[in-house]
Amino acid sequence: MPQVTSISTSTVTNIFTLLRQRQRDLVKRGKSNPAMTMLALTAVLYFWLERMRAKKGPPRGKAIPRLKSKFFMMDVAYNYVKARADGDELKWVQGLSKQGLTLTTEVIGHCLILAFEPSSVQHILVKNFENYPKGPAFHKAFFPFMGTGIFNADGAAWKNQRALARPHFQVTEYKGAAHIETQINQVFAILDQTIAAGQAFDIQDLWSRYTIDTATGFLFGDCVNALDVPQQDFVSAFNYTQKVCGWKIRLCDYQGLVPAKEFPQKVKDMDAVLLPIVDAAIAKQIKRHAEASGEDDEHKHDNLLQHFLNSVDEHGKPFDRVYLRDMLMNFLLAGRDTTTNLLTFMCYNLGSHPEVMERVRQEVFNVVGRDCKPDHEDIKKLKFMKQVINETLRLYPAVPFNIKTCLEDDVLPNGYFIPKGSLVVHSSYVTHRMKEYWGEDAEEFDPDRWGPERVKMVRPFMFFPFHAGPRICLGQNFAYNQAMNTLTRLLQRYSWKVVDGFEPKPESDITMYSRNGLQVIFEKYQD
Repeated sequence: MPQVTSISTSTVTNIFTLLRQRQRDLVKRGKSNPAMTMLALTAVLYFWLERMRAKKGPPRGKAIPRLKSKFFMMDVAYNYVKARADGDELKWVQGLSKQGLTLTTEVIGHCLILAFEPSSVQHILVKNFENYPKGPAFHKAFFPFMGTGIFNADGAAWKNQRALARPHFQVTEYKGAAHIETQINQVFAILDQTIAAGQAFDIQDLWSRYTIDTATGFLFGDCVNALDVPQQDFVSAFNYTQKVCGWKIRLCDYQGLVPAKEFPQKVKDMDAVLLPIVDAAIAKQIKRHAEASGEDDEHKHDNLLQHFLNSVDEHGKPFDRVYLRDMLMNFLLAGRDTTTNLLTFMCYNLGSHPEVMERVRQEVFNVVGRDCKPDHEDIKKLKFMKQVINETLRLYPAVPFNIKTCLEDDVLPNGYFIPKGSLVVHSSYVTHRMKEYWGEDAEEFDPDRWGPERVKMVRPFMFFPFHAGPRICLGQNFAYNQAMNTLTRLLQRYSWKVVDGFEPKPESDITMYSRNGLQVIFEKYQD
């Protein structure tokens, strides 16, 4: 790439003047071309940023290698948009790592840094955690959807919500077997209907509705019954708002360019479900206090909503209904989408590898039995199933990308300098598939890599599907537990295979999903 840093300010000015004059000539002839104006602004911004970067230089550490590009990053932007449109965004980003494990470029006026090395991820998420908050661009993108909830919070608000929620998850994370019983029986009824009809169907849609029911029951004490209504307004709105927010964070300061005409109504559709649940819980809480019954102490931690109702915010005040709504929305996003992603791609992997499915099934029969429900001790003994889950999470992590804002100048363990204000992206999807760390078979599904011998090769921060450090997912054990309970019950009754020729298209808005669903064919298991 030519060295643009030697271009003088006068040269940049001359380029802009020529482009501006060309635009004026077009306007006079009634042929205004907005693209020309955008090109001029892009050129000036690009050269200015390059000049400032060269002038300042890193005060300490090495300069990060730049992402290869042509035509002022236009080729990178075009290739990204095309990859996104084709459903290949994750693979496209993975391909960038071939240029280097730490890269930098300018995106819409921001310094963007890609950090794929495990030691860099550990530095960002753990060793220098306080220097890498979510940042203002993230908050702005997600505030209309998630408000000030834990997923979208930094500082005191985040610390307080996390401290309050942690005990609840620690106490209840192993209650999954009893908690999911109603919903798993509904899933069985739906599967039996599709088997009777001899139809293939989208298992991702089924798991999406199943997990939103189990999550709302666990979090709110009030299930939204998504399994009863395939196209429920709440589920539709939940998915739509995630997609819009995902695009907003990609555009940083230009989030207003994202088409979001339906966004306000979709938020209202979700609030129409959530706020009555909050109000009913508040009314119940007031009634309990008024009656001063012993039931208050006995049931005040039945679910996460009750848990927060008996707590105070970071200012020592009771949570109001809007704060509670935000909190519920955030935990719902984490609780629902993490398990949906895991169950979907676990079904894909097992449906594509029948020999692995049979190994897991025989383990279930040996440990749990053919008809019994698993308990906590059974779950701990399902070692090979845990390997299958870990391998699924390696290849298809629930949150494939994460973005942070660097508060102060920093240097990564590999010596590269991170300037203040940079947007820093790390990717579990990319790191989990690096041949440098996982070997030549890094793209292959192989649960045995998590066996007693080979698992010793997994070094710190090669594998971080639930994030890491102070912001590690509170519900990761609950997700493992629910997935293992669900898969156990499923394998006791059914076999399945992926439809011939079908390939899922993984992509991400906030969390990973398959753009084209997952088409499978189920059948009753027979010896």
